[in-house]
Amino acid sequence: MTQITPLIICGGNGTRLWPISRTQSPKQFQKVGGAASLSFFQSAVERHSGDGFNTPVIVSSSKHGRTLHRQLRQIGRGAEVILEPMGRNTGPAVLSAALTLAARDPEALMLVVPADHVIEGDINTTIRSVRQGAAEGYIITFGIKPRYAETGFGYITDGGPIISHPNLREVERFVEKPPTRKARLLVESDIAYWASGISMFKAATIIEEYARYDPKTLDHVVHALSGATETPEGLLLDGTAFEQADNEATEKAIFEQTARIALCPLDVEWSDVGSWTAMYGISDSDDRGNVIQGDVIAVETRNCMIRSDTRLVTCVGLEDIIVVDTPDALLVTKVGHCQSVKKVAEHLKSSERIEADRHQRSDFEWGSIRQMVARDHMTMCLVTVKPGATMRLDPAPGREAIVAAGAVLLTNGRTQARLGEGDRQELCDATPSTLSNPGSEPVEVMVLTIALQSAPQDLASSARYAS
Repeated sequence: MTQITPLIICGGNGTRLWPISRTQSPKQFQKVGGAASLSFFQSAVERHSGDGFNTPVIVSSSKHGRTLHRQLRQIGRGAEVILEPMGRNTGPAVLSAALTLAARDPEALMLVVPADHVIEGDINTTIRSVRQGAAEGYIITFGIKPRYAETGFGYITDGGPIISHPNLREVERFVEKPPTRKARLLVESDIAYWASGISMFKAATIIEEYARYDPKTLDHVVHALSGATETPEGLLLDGTAFEQADNEATEKAIFEQTARIALCPLDVEWSDVGSWTAMYGISDSDDRGNVIQGDVIAVETRNCMIRSDTRLVTCVGLEDIIVVDTPDALLVTKVGHCQSVKKVAEHLKSSERIEADRHQRSDFEWGSIRQMVARDHMTMCLVTVKPGATMRLDPAPGREAIVAAGAVLLTNGRTQARLGEGDRQELCDATPSTLSNPGSEPVEVMVLTIALQSAPQDLASSARYAS
């Protein structure tokens, strides 16, 4: 039987899970639970690996290439990566992967999986049971039996059995995010399913349907691939061509029009974790209904979620409250009001606040970067390098390193020097520099960047894994 290639769609900004989710480090790369848990993205990769599955293809924003490779290394997985120069919804992303796979094998089966959902239960047995239908040309969309009348989800209604494939159903219609009354009627009808965002089909099938229903987008994505550039993080699509592709989801562009659509019900626990209320709902709680993550003390507190990334957080006398504390931002909201967190993130973005884009601290295999000061033409960051590790910095004008604690080996252009506490050195603006820690304790280096002609380059985005 044909192997299935998971396609992990790794886009989106996840603004409803601010402050852990930021533009530069969105929801899919955040940990599902506490510090020891996998990220949403890592969980998606692990879920569809092993028997019956090929190495995944991942489509992600070019600005997240380093992050996804770092997270793949953490779980010991490989992937074929396609990088988007800009977001164009799921349609062009799926099509770029389909064209890539079809060039090698037009019969290749693709399983499209969002990178930011939580699924509990045996999903792969059901997926494997319907791959013959996909191999015969069906576009299979997987539905979840609704637990309540959710207005933020799309619905699929069951049109009856497909005789030749007992596990597949006809699709009667799609309903996009209905109002409350209509959602209730759909749930009560007992023939409606939540649209999970998961689907399976042959690469050739989805290409054929794009040729039929949206040939212009197909043409633009073909040109984006033909003009793509190989980079260390993956295949970067040509931006001029890709930008012209229709900014539309696969469901809208193809699924709602094609006669080849089929429904497969899934018997699993599923959540798209679209809010902190949803995150609270999927997390393990104690006997008082509290979800505690990090260094937290909760007294006379019930049915709350309290999450702390770094420092001690104490709560007294709270009920139905969510507290999320990060090093540079604190969120306090009431259960049931969490959909409005997106408005906070939008306000921060419109105000050009750095808290909308990135965290104050970025962690890497080699250590971490903590931004201390950010001005129009100057940044100052504290770089911590682990024992035996090396970090590499891309060249940038106006940058110098000052050792705050310990000693480092600095490779700077064609020279190498050992710097101790208090030593400072300008960094080469033409070639990469490396900071290596030969000792047994972490070292701390202040990196100051002054760029008088323009805004200084973000240090976290220019730092690379080099050990």
